[in-house]
Amino acid sequence: MKNHIKVNGQLRQTNKKWTHLSQRQRERISNWLRIEYTKFVQVNRKRPKKYEHDEILREVMDQIEEHKIWIPYGEVKKYYLSKVSKWFRKIENEWEVQGYHNEDE
Repeated sequence: MKNHIKVNGQLRQTNKKWTHLSQRQRERISNWLRIEYTKFVQVNRKRPKKYEHDEILREVMDQIEEHKIWIPYGEVKKYYLSKVSKWFRKIENEWEVQGYHNEDE
């Protein structure tokens, strides 16, 4: 039990990985991350800075906690950072189709 802690009477695994979540939990969290990221980029018309990534992650971690899903912050952050480039390219392609031009890039 060296990798477990007790929180509010529940036993939690401290070394839990992204792959340990059920498929439904992974999809739900992934959708929340993508939605928050897309919302940020569309409102601000730019990529988030480091502290802004943390704000996006904080929003999603609140949703994760509301749904009583246990996953360490570091695992969610690692997954999120692996996806942001793909999501930004997709948004950028949509801008090109719509005729927008991003002057920061």
